[in-house]
Amino acid sequence: MITKYQKQWGFLARKFESGNLAHAFLFSGQDLGSITFFAKEFVKFLNCSDTQKPCGQCQNCKLIEKVYPVKSDSLSESVSSEAGQFNRGAFPDLFIVKSANSESSIKNEKDMMEIDVAQIREVNNFLSYKSYYGNCKIVIIENVERMNLEAQSCFLKTLEEPKGKTLIILITKNPEVLLPTIFSRCQTIKFFPFEKYKETQEEQETLQELLSIINSELATKFQYTKRVNLEGDNFNKILEVLQRYFRNLMLIKMGVIKQTSPSQFNNCPILRIKNIIRLIETLNTQISTTNASPKLALEILLMEL
Repeated sequence: MITKYQKQWGFLARKFESGNLAHAFLFSGQDLGSITFFAKEFVKFLNCSDTQKPCGQCQNCKLIEKVYPVKSDSLSESVSSEAGQFNRGAFPDLFIVKSANSESSIKNEKDMMEIDVAQIREVNNFLSYKSYYGNCKIVIIENVERMNLEAQSCFLKTLEEPKGKTLIILITKNPEVLLPTIFSRCQTIKFFPFEKYKETQEEQETLQELLSIINSELATKFQYTKRVNLEGDNFNKILEVLQRYFRNLMLIKMGVIKQTSPSQFNNCPILRIKNIIRLIETLNTQISTTNASPKLALEILLMEL
């Protein structure tokens, strides 16, 4: 997964080797899984006693590998493949924040998609102690846009006055929803893969169903919003499918890519396509940052299409 991000890896490695690594980075991109994997591999790189690459043999490499087992990859194939506990956050100088670990998520036994202030206070407490191995204390916050306002406000002081050798990595699809004061205190690195995105069978089926619904009566659209599963990340997946479809359509209209199959929106003006994409992004932001109803948001979107 890292091979498509060689440019980003090279940039960060050079910064580290020259001693100019920033204390906070915002990793922005759509493929959160591979970006998170990239961040964890960079943790190994920073903590390896061989500063040129993860050697796989030193004490730090072996311990980190026990905490975060890696898959074979051109940037990590030299690291040992011992099974371990990395994803459980057992490496003492690394703290990972996920919305699934918030108080509300634990209470409801499902990911409530909110990072609360209690988790950020844990981060602050973690950073108040010295590094166990004498290197960086590292914090990774996944889906950082899920921090509620209280959590973001609490996090500001940490970003402004990091203690000791600290590295904070924020990972998000939607950096624009963060407080400007947080955004401005991080160095942004964008992750855009070069290869063409390949839709899964499930995504193709979702798109075909949505396209058929778009041409239907309002009553049919409302029936669809009632029966479709919008729990967890399902609503976001629907938005992503539609967003990708209309972005590709706009690129076709602009002559950037060739059309491979006819679309019911072929006669749609490019300005209208832009407005649809903007509406999808707005709804995505509202659902990520407020208690807005996914069902109502989907109804609004389908009525506009």
